Amino acid sequence: MENIDVNNGKTNKLWSKEYISLMISNFFLFFGDNLLLPVLPVYVKQHGANDFQVGVVAAVFFVTSILMRIFTSRASARVGKRTLLMLGLTVFTLAMLGYYLFASIAVILILRLIQGIGFGSSSTLYSTTAANILPFEKMGEGIGYYGLGVTIACALGPCLGAAAVSLPNYKSIFLFAALFEIIGIILSFFIKVDNSKEVVEKAAGIKGILSEVIEPKVLYQSVFLLLVGLATGGFNTYVVLFSKERNINNIFVYFLVLSLAEFFVRLFSGKLYDKKGANIVAIPGAIAGIVACIVMGNATNLLMVAISAFLCGGGSGMVFPVMEANAMQCVTPERRIAANATLYNFMDLGMVLGPILFGAMIQQSGYQNAFFLSALIYVAMLLIIALNVISKKIKTT
Repeated sequence: MENIDVNNGKTNKLWSKEYISLMISNFFLFFGDNLLLPVLPVYVKQHGANDFQVGVVAAVFFVTSILMRIFTSRASARVGKRTLLMLGLTVFTLAMLGYYLFASIAVILILRLIQGIGFGSSSTLYSTTAANILPFEKMGEGIGYYGLGVTIACALGPCLGAAAVSLPNYKSIFLFAALFEIIGIILSFFIKVDNSKEVVEKAAGIKGILSEVIEPKVLYQSVFLLLVGLATGGFNTYVVLFSKERNINNIFVYFLVLSLAEFFVRLFSGKLYDKKGANIVAIPGAIAGIVACIVMGNATNLLMVAISAFLCGGGSGMVFPVMEANAMQCVTPERRIAANATLYNFMDLGMVLGPILFGAMIQQSGYQNAFFLSALIYVAMLLIIALNVISKKIKTT
């Protein structure tokens, strides 16, 4: 986890037109994606899909997004980062229009698959570009602010999408989403993205192939995001069912407080990381997660659920941007695409495994014990930090 101190002649200035354009463009990308989360299941079900097919429509996007992230580094070396970014954004936007024009389950499935490819490449290249234009010594602060747009998109998108499906002509939401994506594409023209092609050598052996898929220097940070994904995936999937079992109403408050907490914590966590390092932020984040699990397991009313959401969102707001910023400082600019792909794929893997593991615990011991046991995820974070500190001390002696 050794930092590479390269500023590549960049100024110390954080806020610039390029950075702001990047933040807004990335917001529109995630906003469009999250806007569809509550809409597409209703849309495909109304056009004859069964519950299994609804799940498949959701899954193919996730799978192709992960696969595209794996090959984004190699693809961008062949065609150029700007070209690949514009292609990804265009594909993502055209799929939005496709949902409006076609209602066939088979066509929607293909569109969702293609849209995952566009999202995987665009989100990876946006994050990499953010790291490349940020001053090295303000990487934590910059990544923290950059992620605020994603936090808002993940909160606002599903809320507006859920409200839209109650309208008679909710199908127009696809056109609405496509319009925002077009604005994002226009803003992307104001972002300086290196479009030079690189010589791509054929990977030799298993080690060479793995180096294209995984950046070894960010495995430490990626494991943290895997753990965050496990907790987030489990909580978000089962908190509604848990609230029904406990007769707790207005559970939407959980998601609202979760997003608000993550938003406000991100305002200072990155800056604190720049000044004090990763552990001073990650340790309180992990402790907040442990307390969140205990509070949720004991929750009997909406206030306790909201407190758990505040702690959980605060913990994620501390750990996620700090680990991403730290990862970007541990690799050279040329390896940042691979590093970002590794980080987000580990996070997504956690989001997939979290509900599965959480569901198994619920089946064995009930909701309360499942929330209690999920505290071990955050305990594991603390143990990893401790082992890393001990390892560093041994190396210096």
